[in-house]
Amino acid sequence: MIERHDVERILADPASLVPEADAAAARPADRFRARASRFVNGEVHAARRRRLEEFLATLDVDALAHAAATRASALAHAGADSVAVQVPVACLAEQLGFAGPDATPALVAVLAGHYPTGGPSDRADAALVRLLAAAPPPGRREHRDDAVLRVQLLVQACAATAALITAALRHPGAADDAVPTLELLERVLRETPPVPTTRRIGPDGGELVLHLGGPDRGASPAGPRILAFGAGARSCPAPAPALAIAAAVVDGLRAC
Repeated sequence: MIERHDVERILADPASLVPEADAAAARPADRFRARASRFVNGEVHAARRRRLEEFLATLDVDALAHAAATRASALAHAGADSVAVQVPVACLAEQLGFAGPDATPALVAVLAGHYPTGGPSDRADAALVRLLAAAPPPGRREHRDDAVLRVQLLVQACAATAALITAALRHPGAADDAVPTLELLERVLRETPPVPTTRRIGPDGGELVLHLGGPDRGASPAGPRILAFGAGARSCPAPAPALAIAAAVVDGLRAC
């Protein structure tokens, strides 16, 4: 489905379900998918989502932006693609309490490649084990999945934020000093969402592939509606941190 009006309606529908991960999976990375919030429905999703939002409420967005600018400057010699992959994850890992945050991006990138669809992967299993070991321990028994949810935040930030940064730097507006970085990011989110598709279960039980950057018959004068962060109860829980990090990185690299 590609029409944004229809896609938004499905995303915002509380009855719209996601394909669920296998809770009985034997492989660590596949069990991780089943213990995250993204691949479950109903009250299980709602409870995990609330816990994610508790973590996100502790983030200092200004400090994230400052850390992102500092790391981007230090890594600029490695090239924009490398900066885009490493900086967002390292900054989030640091504020989320991971040990050795600068070592997390490479591990998260491996796990992020496995995350959308699952399947056997020794590399993803090994990366997950190391990330869980680096996460802070849960403070209470009922929060025993906190490490999983913290890793989930890193994984979901990884590819999406990197793609937003690189697309912004390659956008024609990036060379125009008169275009503010936040406006540049908005253009990218509107025109070419970093995560182009998502999935839901259709009325017949089959999977629907929903395109987030398709045509929009209800477009405003500003252009098509932005669905890059989703819509409804399953929308991205962290647009503000993502934009703060992306803006700081893009600002710094535009100035180089």
